[in-house]
Amino acid sequence: MKKLFVIAMILVALCAHGATKVQVKSQHFEVADSIRFFEPEDLQGEGYKFVKAVSADWPTTINGNKSKALNDFLIEDVFYASHNPQFFPGNINDVNTLTGCVKNWVNYILHENVMLDDYTIKDYGTPGLKDLNREENFMSCWCEFTDLKLSHMVGNLVFFVEYDEIYYGGVHPDFMYNYLAFDAALDRPIRLDDIITNRSKVLKLLPKYDKRDKDVKWWDNINEIDIDNFYIKDGNMVFSFAPYAIGPFSDGQIDVKVPLKTLKAKGLLTAYGKKLK
Repeated sequence: MKKLFVIAMILVALCAHGATKVQVKSQHFEVADSIRFFEPEDLQGEGYKFVKAVSADWPTTINGNKSKALNDFLIEDVFYASHNPQFFPGNINDVNTLTGCVKNWVNYILHENVMLDDYTIKDYGTPGLKDLNREENFMSCWCEFTDLKLSHMVGNLVFFVEYDEIYYGGVHPDFMYNYLAFDAALDRPIRLDDIITNRSKVLKLLPKYDKRDKDVKWWDNINEIDIDNFYIKDGNMVFSFAPYAIGPFSDGQIDVKVPLKTLKAKGLLTAYGKKLK
């Protein structure tokens, strides 16, 4: 009887463990298009290429179920749906429909971009996503690129990462990694204020956990609304900043890690935040 009891307890533990493991299935899609434009006085030259490209491993199910909340959350954050309702209506429920919407959105951006006002559009091209800049010098292209992937999971909390890169001229493109959190059990997005109790006090902590040299720390211009980009990993709450936000471009994207146990000890975690590890 004792053996049976032990076996039963082990099975219960295994089942409980399995229940907390989140499974996300996704479908990959890519959309890329471009136009070539010329200065009016140089229509016979090589001109410039403006490229808009999107790729995504789009989540189709989470724990075996479709989540409208997750789908709508990502469409809003990645494609600014509320600003573009003509392309992203509220009834997109499959990847094929979404891909068609993204194609129309990309085409619109290519043709309506204000940078083209002083140029002449001469011809079109549809590059492969992996070969956007190989056919010519990168510096002769203007590019907007977006890529969405599943980053990692912490319990029921699923993190997606959106990579955005923009080049409109100059010595280098601008880029950033934007993290998006979604609780699979609650079926809703998780924002910074779901986890911390006081933005101001958390912000004051961050410079102490910035491990870079003093002369490259740019914290003076950061305020409470600038710390929304975060993820949880290895017992830390990680605040992520795009190049130039708190340091020079050469530092790249800067991640500042603060232990969750430190935030908890200082009373800076909500009831939800205290459950994170």
